Amino acid sequence: MQSKGIDRLLLFSVITLIVLGIIFVYSSSYYRAMSRGEDSTYYLVAHLKRLLIAGVFFLLGIIIPYEKIRKLILPIFILMVITLFLTLIAGKTQFGARRSLVITSFGLQVSEFVRLWIIFFLANFFALHSETADTNRGILGAIMICLFVILLVAIQPSISMAVICFIILIIMLIYGGIKFKLLAPTILTSLAMIVLFILFFPHAKYRITSFLSHPTYQVQQSLIAIGSGGFFGKGPGAGLQKFLFLPSIYNDFIFAHIAEEIGFLGAFLVFLFYWMLYLRGISIAGAVTDEFTRLLVLGLNASIFIIFLIHIGVSIGLLPPTGIPLPFISFGGWSLAANLFAMGIILQASKRRIL
Repeated sequence: MQSKGIDRLLLFSVITLIVLGIIFVYSSSYYRAMSRGEDSTYYLVAHLKRLLIAGVFFLLGIIIPYEKIRKLILPIFILMVITLFLTLIAGKTQFGARRSLVITSFGLQVSEFVRLWIIFFLANFFALHSETADTNRGILGAIMICLFVILLVAIQPSISMAVICFIILIIMLIYGGIKFKLLAPTILTSLAMIVLFILFFPHAKYRITSFLSHPTYQVQQSLIAIGSGGFFGKGPGAGLQKFLFLPSIYNDFIFAHIAEEIGFLGAFLVFLFYWMLYLRGISIAGAVTDEFTRLLVLGLNASIFIIFLIHIGVSIGLLPPTGIPLPFISFGGWSLAANLFAMGIILQASKRRIL
């Protein structure tokens, strides 16, 4: 029997994380806003505006049949490549990288959607070429296309997003069932490209060398925030790191703010919501009938959880600062739009489960 509605538990988890995001964006940013002479709700209002745009992407992910998007993989690829080239030439520079193409006052960050395209592309490839996908002739071309797009992201330079795309590429190849003799060269090539990117771009090299030699100031302050929160936290609004001690606390390090204010217990509950998202995604993928939908859901689900793990890894000092926001919670941007679009597609797929 086919499911008649979307996965309510998954939807509840997403909405809960979004609401938590609204609360913690405000509590982490109000002092920064006032220190700049703005109203205390300055960042909150900006976040709500971006959340509104991201909500449109969420609804589009639920409403637009993903088979229609599947048919547009090639046109989207062409448009994406053109936009990435334009971003490289005339994009807005932020933290040493040209990350967004500015149209009037509107910045379009295409690199956030590259990972989604890779998932669509490889899910479609494996669904259509299941018999030849594990051969050199079958998969090599698909891998090279993905590496080309990832290269365009890396030379922005957006090394962190390129690394995420590499990880997603490897995961999709594993989900697609290719043999290890083909997977191993892809992994080695990806690692070699990452090393070259780091060596070639001073901004990325500085981040890595600083991380390896000693924790950066941001990571030190993040660890202080997490450690000082203890088990129960200092209480909502009582955290100290938001008083300009920890830069980007409302975005790249918002997990540290959460741990400081609601403690290990609260941070663990937040983790449980992400774990619930991941498990529901796995469950949905296992309950659909066609291979394309299965691979699509697995890939989108994994991409969100990977970004979550990277954000946590940076916050606790296991990974160098990457500028990767916490999905659904951090201050809104194109990452929020991309993640909500991906979640919308997963929810759409949940309506096709066989119960």
